[in-house]
Amino acid sequence: RRPAFGQMRYSIHDKTLEAKKARILINALVDCAKAGIKSSFVINKMLLGISLYLECGRFRKENWGTYHRVSDAAEQVRASGDKSWKGKVTFEHARPLGKMYQMLLDERETLTLERAAFIIGEYPPVLITMEEELRMAKLGFKSEGTPEQRYSEIPISGFSLRSDDAMPR
Repeated sequence: RRPAFGQMRYSIHDKTLEAKKARILINALVDCAKAGIKSSFVINKMLLGISLYLECGRFRKENWGTYHRVSDAAEQVRASGDKSWKGKVTFEHARPLGKMYQMLLDERETLTLERAAFIIGEYPPVLITMEEELRMAKLGFKSEGTPEQRYSEIPISGFSLRSDDAMPR
């Protein structure tokens, strides 16, 4: 499914129940940011669910065996035939959840539903290996840095870190 230019893969304006749920959750996050509420476990779970919806069309983790945003090393692990391959990969947010919410807080004076959806969906999650995650953390990028900085040491083919569907502000 190819979205129109400037829209995420799955729109928050669709007539589906999932899209309605996404709008409700994004509006709640906008309200939290506007009120200056600090990040928390619940806010992070909302961000996680919304980012999954915007990329996959549902609020639960995508099937790791078929997910399309995969590092080259994670693809090799997945294709290895190893029955325990799922323990060797992790679903990682190219833009950490804490960074996403900080951007919402930083823009709280002018934050809109559409802008919040863009911030959350601009850098969809990527399946990477545990070794890649550890290397990223050792380089100081566990929760810091731009997505491009964080993934500079992780070979990725077939997609860009930034959503093909995201457009700049």
